[in-house]
Order: sequence, then structure tokens, then C-alpha cells
Amino acid sequence: VNRARFWAPDKEADPAALATLHHCLVTVTRLLAPAAPFLSDWMHRALVGSSVHLARFPAPGAPRDAELEGAMDAVRRLASLARAAREDIGLGVRQPLARMVVAYPGTVDAPAFGRLAGLLGAEVNVKAVEVVASDAALVTLRAKPNFRALGKRYGKETPVAAAAAARLSAEQLRTLEAGGGAQVEVDGRQFEYLSGDVEVTREVASDLAVQSEGPYVAALDPALTPALRQEGLAREMVNRIQRLRRDAGYDISTRVTLAVDGPPEVLAAVQAHSAFIQGETLARGLTVGGRADRPDREQEVTLDGLAAVIGIQRLDDARLPRRRTHTDRA
Repeated sequence: VNRARFWAPDKEADPAALATLHHCLVTVTRLLAPAAPFLSDWMHRALVGSSVHLARFPAPGAPRDAELEGAMDAVRRLASLARAAREDIGLGVRQPLARMVVAYPGTVDAPAFGRLAGLLGAEVNVKAVEVVASDAALVTLRAKPNFRALGKRYGKETPVAAAAAARLSAEQLRTLEAGGGAQVEVDGRQFEYLSGDVEVTREVASDLAVQSEGPYVAALDPALTPALRQEGLAREMVNRIQRLRRDAGYDISTRVTLAVDGPPEVLAAVQAHSAFIQGETLARGLTVGGRADRPDREQEVTLDGLAAVIGIQRLDDARLPRRRTHTDRA
């Protein structure tokens, strides 16, 4: 996600991203000065034009946004859970998905999280992020008794207390998870549970691919439409082309032309996402359904079980064939 903010061929990079990076580098350079005086001075001069040894040492106490930090922490946790859910269903991160349903604790600021929902969607490659007030629709909460903790208080009655824990409601389990307490009455006997007496586990209660960590829950919709499959193929194609660029020894800014040949499914995906493929690979010409005349590199690749051939040429040396199906970028 961040690469596109810094590396933006033919357009300006994100000013906020560059300003943040500059601030971080300057701060780290000043912190490094006592331990690495020469390296830090060289870097500081390159960044701000003056010696690091004439600059003030960074001081703590800068203003912090607690709501933003809490929301960003939730985004990181949910992104990690979403990647684990992808592994469970065997869908790589390059395959886009239609939606993701998330739940997070009430301590997270909802407006702050809403502003970061797009970032979360881009990070885990989903089209839409839906927030639910509770994870009740996604998972079923279960109580797993901690016999050691219960035994210290209930002694011979521990098996009864452990069995009674199954009667704890979902709301009571959430209270225990948050550090509170709960009570259950069985045959006139009152059992009290503290947060350490039971472990709250979650079982999937829907067709979604669910991963959870306490109150944080990420659920992915694994259904793939033809359009999503095409986009996934296009993203895999970009990955293979980038490898070819590296193998050909191209500079990071080298413009190229491409040729892709293969089965109809691959060609349709490349045609539908030609602008995206060319933008990501710095291509100024794309032949779909043909071979390159004099490729610097040509390789057969497999995309989702489909074989295709990719040819790549440096733009300066390229001679595009007269008859082709292609899209040229300005």
C-alpha cells in the first residue's frame, strides 16, 4: 500500500507520505548522532542541509492522538487476522475479495477507525470493509474452564463449577474477557467466575473465513466472482512481469513493452486490466495474444493453474509487431 504513495511514476508522490518519511529520518538521524557521528552528519546534511551536531537533540513530549493510535492498532491486528484467514482458505493476498466483516472492542474510537477502513481494505485486498457492533453474527463464544484457577476456590466442587461455565451467556463471556466477573446458578448453588477462571474461545458461525484474537474478529467472504478472478490473474501477472524485469537487469525506471500469450482466460484478464498492468510495470506497450519480436526475456509462467508466456523488451530497443491487440500508454 505504501509503495504507491512513494513510488509514483509519471505523477507526484503523496506529499503527506514524503513529509512523514522526512520527519522520521531527521529524528532518527539526530538520535543516532552520538553513536555514529559521521554517518549521521552526512545523512542530516543531505536531508536538511546543515550539520546534525548543530541541531537540537529530539525531546519527548510531542503531541499524540490517542484515538488515532488506538484505531491504527486495531487496523494492524485485523490485517494480521485477515492474512491468517486467507491462509486457512488458501487464497493468496493478490486475489481480491469482495468484502471483509470486522468487529473490534468498544474502546476503539469508531470515527477514527472509519477513516482508516480504506487503508485496512487496501492492505488485505478487499473491496469493502463492513463493521459490526458485535461478533455475535460471526462467531459463537464458548467457555473453556481453567481447572487450576477454579480448583483454588471450589476444591471438590471444581468439576461442577467447570460444567456450569457452559451456561455462561455470550454477554457474560465478553464481560469476563474484559476483566469483569460473572455468576451462574445451578441447582440453587451460585458459582462466581473471574476473568482468569475461563478462557473464551470462538467458533465460526457463518460461511465466512473467520479469525479472531479476543474481541478482534476478521471475517473474509471467500466467494469469487469472474471479475474478481480476472483481477487476481492480473495481479499475479504483474508479479511475474516484475520478476522478469529484475531478471533482465532493468533499472527501476526503465520503460518496457510487453507481450502476453496464453489461454483465453488469461488474455481476457490481461485485456480487462491492461492499464493497471502497464502502470505497475512501467510498460508503454502491451501485446495481448501474441509473442514479442525480440524479447530481452521470455518465460512461460503458471497463473492459477493456467500456462501463459510473457515477453519483455526495453522500450528503446522494442519493435512492436504490425498486427497486434495492444493498449498504449501516453
